[in-house]
Amino acid sequence: MYNQNSNLSSKSGYSMPFEEKKGRVEIIKPYGESTDGSFNHGVDFKTRNFLIAAVADGQICGAMNDRNGAVLMLQHGDYLVTYSCLKTRFAQVDQKVKAGTVVGMAGDSLHIEVKYLDEEINPMEFLTMIYGNIKMLLQTGKITTPEFETIDMDVPTDYDDDSEEIEKLMLQWYPSYLADLANGDYLLPTQTEMSLRNIFSWAAVRQFFFRTIPHLGNPGGLDESSVPLACKAQNLLIGDFLNYLAIRQQIYLSTMADGLKKKVHESAVLSQSMIDPLADWDIDIQSFDIPRMVSVYPDRFGIRWFTKAWFNNSESGEAAIEIERQIAVNFIRDLVGKDEWLEEYFPSQMEAYHNAINQTREQLLKQSV
Repeated sequence: MYNQNSNLSSKSGYSMPFEEKKGRVEIIKPYGESTDGSFNHGVDFKTRNFLIAAVADGQICGAMNDRNGAVLMLQHGDYLVTYSCLKTRFAQVDQKVKAGTVVGMAGDSLHIEVKYLDEEINPMEFLTMIYGNIKMLLQTGKITTPEFETIDMDVPTDYDDDSEEIEKLMLQWYPSYLADLANGDYLLPTQTEMSLRNIFSWAAVRQFFFRTIPHLGNPGGLDESSVPLACKAQNLLIGDFLNYLAIRQQIYLSTMADGLKKKVHESAVLSQSMIDPLADWDIDIQSFDIPRMVSVYPDRFGIRWFTKAWFNNSESGEAAIEIERQIAVNFIRDLVGKDEWLEEYFPSQMEAYHNAINQTREQLLKQSV
């Protein structure tokens, strides 16, 4: 029988399933009998996109979907913890977990149930025990618990009108999508990979990363200024997931007309069967490059410094831009690459450059088919 001495042992320490942030988490339905006479066998928390973590050493013993979302069951010693109403899950059945291992993401609410030796108990008693263990280990200096954050940025995509249907499809098929990618049964289309590389390269040059302190919910340290970047990446990733469904499962969005479904399927199959004629060449993109030159120079007094660029053998070049002396010195010493420099000071021209390179590559691919 469960009692106050039924403590949970965990070599990796302990973690709360999520971190409360100044009242942002609240209980919306407690354990037990409600005023309407119904009985709640767990506790319901108000959450929004909270990352959910394992509270201790254990193993995933169950995963399913119901009408409220994804469900995960974790065995921690004699305790069985069930998380319901998840937006998505990141863990697989039989996967071993440690304290703080992220296993899923909650939706607007999170339902938690706990059993001890198959006996249902109030989850708040269990969470109180976990919290007490954390505090005890913190006092001894033996543990640091991971921090969990919400992903609060509003990232609109081209698929917002179908977001509910896509979320349901992800609940069912996203684990299979990741598994097929890892096993090589599904290949990321070359164009999608190139586009993602360009996005993240451009973001690094523009210093979008680490503008805030990174954490598990935002490992890149992105802030609101990164929303356009996140939108582009999200569009590519959602599009590829739908591409996978068309090829592997013959599943399409219900809003697609039959003619569009056929076109999407043919395009998706082509993206998997196409052999990139450039893949075995082991050449740099400069084999069909656009000439780019850059220079830094001071004024006649050596006080003010400028940078100027020339694209596609232009005689006049781009308008000069004033820069700091130390930055100019870094470029002269080859501490900054040419393309990195151009991305920073001539971003619109470099965007046109990348588009031209991608179009050239597409033309070569079409000629090879």
